[in-house]
Amino acid sequence: MLPDNINTHSKGLFNTEAIYDFLHEARYIILLYIIGDFLTTFHALSNGYGFEENGILSGIMGTHGLWSLLIVKIMILAVIYWNYCSTKASVHSYARKLWDLSRTGVSLFGLVLVINNLMVITVRSSLFECLGLF
Repeated sequence: MLPDNINTHSKGLFNTEAIYDFLHEARYIILLYIIGDFLTTFHALSNGYGFEENGILSGIMGTHGLWSLLIVKIMILAVIYWNYCSTKASVHSYARKLWDLSRTGVSLFGLVLVINNLMVITVRSSLFECLGLF
């Protein structure tokens, strides 16, 4: 929930109260998209269960190692935080719905990625292959 008592324009993006509120609101993004996807991807790739299907991430991880995936995810989380602060500071009535939609979408995407990675680890086939998408 976006609190009305925090004004990001006067306190800036890096005030403690706004960061704690964001961490609470983005807890499923952090749990599923950041931590869950990173851990399952790291496990699958380091044990040879599969390969990274995303060409951009594959190139970055091929050049800089598996831990670079975590750096990319933290950078994406920073963009999500900027989105959170922007929608929170917005005077438009749709801003709250935009944040809720963004948060739900990224969380669900993280859940799909974790399920896909767990399938690769356990049954050696991805969710997308089972659905006939790849």
